[in-house]
Amino acid sequence: MNTEEIPSSCFQRTAAVLQVNSRTVRPMRDFFVERLGFELGTEIGTGPKFVTLDRDGQTIMLACHRTFGFRKHGWAAYFWVENIEALHDEFERRGAKLKSPITDKPYGCREIVAMAPDGREIVFGEITGTQAD
Repeated sequence: MNTEEIPSSCFQRTAAVLQVNSRTVRPMRDFFVERLGFELGTEIGTGPKFVTLDRDGQTIMLACHRTFGFRKHGWAAYFWVENIEALHDEFERRGAKLKSPITDKPYGCREIVAMAPDGREIVFGEITGTQAD
């Protein structure tokens, strides 16, 4: 196909899909709503089996499976944000467990890491434009 015929597209947002199980789906849903300020979008099935959570045009999806293995530690989702200080203050007021204070990273972001109930890390970063060599 000629590249001139391919329509251009713009990505508007990202939705991370986190695999959860029947024991973790409710605590994870509540974590995003109560501790990180997301709004409950859709819940499907008993348990529930699938949940969407929204904040500032961003979506997290929780997909529930009975049993499976998944990576329980490390980054599970990354959100680029504005005003990291205000977000940090909000998370602290909400009682979110934060891994560390706001941290300047060598790749040009200031970050906070919220710890999910199952040990996964939800990372929020503000671009500073200052990168270490």
